[in-house]
Amino acid sequence: MAWQGSGRCHCGAISFRFSATPEATFYCHCSDCQRTSGSPFSVELMVPADGFESEGEFATYTVTGDSGGGVHRRFCPACGAGVFLECDSDPGFVFVKAGMLDDASALAPEMHIFASARQPWVTVADDLPRYDRMPPA
Repeated sequence: MAWQGSGRCHCGAISFRFSATPEATFYCHCSDCQRTSGSPFSVELMVPADGFESEGEFATYTVTGDSGGGVHRRFCPACGAGVFLECDSDPGFVFVKAGMLDDASALAPEMHIFASARQPWVTVADDLPRYDRMPPA
């Protein structure tokens, strides 16, 4: 299915749009996503950077990811909403936070990643593949 998506941060100071079909859509249970979302997981779309555009001034918080490369979390300095991230280990892709989409109704996550960090009290009733860390390339 061809996608066209758009979204914004909570206050609207940052907006984005993309025209490429996401490479993957997933639940991420890593501890970084738990802390930055304030939730037990994050739902993200892996979108090709070609065709992704953002407007507005965002702040960046960089951490070292599981790969040893940087994970650059882009967020709104006004409202604090995490909007998207970029990973040195996945050049050419932007990871969009599903909660930032204007319309996420067609979203269908395809897998769980970092399931080894899943909170034991979280139950998502599905039969999607679960990977303890990253899925195989």
